Amino acid sequence: MTAEAAAALLGTSPTILALWEKRFGYPIPEPNDHGEQLYADEAMIALRDALNCQLSIPAAISQARRIPRRSG
Repeated sequence: MTAEAAAALLGTSPTILALWEKRFGYPIPEPNDHGEQLYADEAMIALRDALNCQLSIPAAISQARRIPRRSG
């Protein structure tokens, strides 16, 4: 999903996502076939769920990182 869609899902902004990536190394978008940087749906849903549990940002990121990413 795009940074805008991911930010909307998380209730934040694309700028904050970029800050988290820089500060915590997560979430990390990956380029699609057209070179657009997209976030994995599973990663964003896991992060949203962790944040909804009232975890701190670092704790939510740590929990979301444990969710395996789909390959292929």
